[in-house]
Amino acid sequence: MGIYLIPLSVIVAILVIAFLFASLQQVKHKTRYIVLYVIAIIMLFAVIPINEYLTKFTQISSEEYLLILIFDIAVGYFCMYIAGLLKFNLLKQKNQALENALTEKQQKNVDALLKHQNEKQKTLLKGELEWLTEIIKVFTEEKQKAILACACAFAEHDLIIAPSISIQQKDTCSQQDLMYFVCSAFFNMGKKRNDIVSFLYKVFPIYFPAGESVLAKKMPGVDKVRERRIKEETEKKTL
Repeated sequence: MGIYLIPLSVIVAILVIAFLFASLQQVKHKTRYIVLYVIAIIMLFAVIPINEYLTKFTQISSEEYLLILIFDIAVGYFCMYIAGLLKFNLLKQKNQALENALTEKQQKNVDALLKHQNEKQKTLLKGELEWLTEIIKVFTEEKQKAILACACAFAEHDLIIAPSISIQQKDTCSQQDLMYFVCSAFFNMGKKRNDIVSFLYKVFPIYFPAGESVLAKKMPGVDKVRERRIKEETEKKTL
């Protein structure tokens, strides 16, 4: 074996070791991708000593010389790519765990979702969500649960998530009525107008086929929504 093959063999050995280390399931993802990042940096900086070794101690053609240097750099970038994938998978697993935890939390009642908030805020959110629960009874029971889960996530965590099932448009609930119902509940919770627009569009996309920007223009203002709410509550009391 020519002496110039020594660095090539070392590079191949490091590649194999890095690949095997990346596949070790018993080692934590974070440890694996950190080690691979370190190997990648070492391989990229190793170009300098390899270059000196090849020029001083070996006599090889320019093609072989370039091949070894390019292979070293390629291994470095490959290790970096694998490290990036491991880091991405770790973040994906964490996000999935958070999503699963949130999904389980959404299935609980409103009191459980609001137990960590102060009593005043809890009472307000509970009342508005219960009011909204009564309003959305125009939809089927399955769709009610999906809508309420999204509403609870938005109320407590400010998370805007799509429902697990598609919410079809109902003749008994017009686009204007839906905007009023949702805006009334969330305006009273102190939610921002833009966030409410995003919630409406993501949870009820079939109701707003023209897009989120058009929905933002159509959405009623806070004063009009509260005026209608007060009027309806007054009428209920007089009956």
